[in-house]
Formats: sequence, structure tokens, C-alpha cells
Amino acid sequence: MTDETQVRGVKRGITWMQIVTFAFATAISYVLAVVSSLIFPVLGAPGVSALYIAAAIYVPLGIWMGLWGCFAGYISCFFLGLWPSGYSVIQSFIWSWADFIEALVPALVFRMLKVDPDFTAKRPWAAKLLPLFISSGSVLLLLGVMIQVLWGAQYGEPFTSAYVYLVYIGTALAAAGIVMGLIAGHVRTWIAQIVGGIIGASFASGIWGAGTLTLWNLPPPLPAELFWPVFIGWVVGDLIVLSVISTALLVALTPVFKRTGLLVRGWWS
Repeated sequence: MTDETQVRGVKRGITWMQIVTFAFATAISYVLAVVSSLIFPVLGAPGVSALYIAAAIYVPLGIWMGLWGCFAGYISCFFLGLWPSGYSVIQSFIWSWADFIEALVPALVFRMLKVDPDFTAKRPWAAKLLPLFISSGSVLLLLGVMIQVLWGAQYGEPFTSAYVYLVYIGTALAAAGIVMGLIAGHVRTWIAQIVGGIIGASFASGIWGAGTLTLWNLPPPLPAELFWPVFIGWVVGDLIVLSVISTALLVALTPVFKRTGLLVRGWWS
């Protein structure tokens, strides 16, 4: 059944492809969450990363597949809370809703506003430049991450500076691509991505995540005075990851999800 059939209102049931995609995304999210929290830690907050690459997996999945993406974020964060973060089962159970919320916010925005995710460009010049800027930004950021993982974490300078500059440049290129999308693409799609998929997702997740680690939990595992350092590190890192890597995946893979029938209009199918 095609995506066009879903647009007309006929919904399919849950498929094995959705289950397999969900399981794979959850596993990848957990691995990336562990690596991110160990290599790019926010000091004093186990499990919190200044560059949480895992969010680039489950947040787009929330846009494509609704609650599948939300639970991929929740489950991966729950196990991250247990290991290597060292939180109790109850603490991790409460804290992990941060990643559920992070995928839920863009899923809500796209569905409530009935926005069809279409990240293509209408104008010929933008059709060439937009993917180039978005993909280049993602490649540079990932290159910086690789440099930090392989050499920066162990040897420091000049690798750490190279990592920082590559992250800055990659983010700037991705931001330029997003502006192109607003100018020459489907405006509703790009506004929904900026408001829900980047800003709303980052801040909502940061409030819940930092709050449950420092202010309210059973009991909070961290001192209350760490709220703002954890919140700022959380939100800034997620803004970067969602602007660069998540947006690149949405541009590249949304046509694939539509073509294969994995894109769902409801919450499960």
C-alpha cells in the first residue's frame, strides 16, 4: 500500500518492517547514547552528554513513525540510566521520559498541524545547494566527533580544538541549509522542523531531564544546584545534533520512509 493511500485516510496495521526498524533504532540509539555520554560528558551528570548523538536517531523516527520513535528514545535512555550512568531503576524510569518527550514534541507538531514531511526544495538552485549544505555540515560534525573519540579524549590538543571548530563549521553549514529550506522549500515542513524537531524537542527534553536529575525524582540523584549546568549542556548539545545530523537524516531518508510504507500518519500505523 502506498503513501498516497495513507494520505486518503486508509491506514495499515502494524507491520514487521515497523517492528524491525524500531528494534534497530533502539539498539543504535543506546550504543550512541553510551558513547556520547562517555566521550562528551556534562561534568557532574552521568548519562548527560554535551553532544547526544542518539537524539539524531529517535527524534526523526518520531516524525516518521510516531510513538515508535518515542519509545525508541525512552528504552535506550532507560538502559543508559542503568549502565553506565549508575542510576537506580526508579530514577532511570522517571528520567528516561526526557527522551520520550524529545521525540514526542516533533511528532505532535507534525501530526496536529497535519504537516506532510517534505524536505525537498522547489527551486532548482536550492535543490542542489540545500542537500549539499546539510550533508556537508553533518559530515564535518561527525568528523569532529571521530577526531575527539579517537585522539582528542586521550591526547587533548590540537585534536580537541579541531573537534570544536569542525562542530562549529558543521553547525553553521546546516543552519544555512535550513534557511534555504525556509526560502525555497516547503515552508510548513521546515517551520515544523525548526519549532518542533529542533527547538521544542531540545528545550522540553532538557527541562524534564535536568529537572528529574536535580530537582524532582525518588530521590534526585544529583544536587539541585546542578540544574542549570545540566540544563544548558543538555539543550545546547541537542540543538546542535538536531540541527545538523537529525535534519540531514530527514532530508536524506524521508523519501525512503515514504516509498517503503514506513511513514505512518497516525501514532502506530
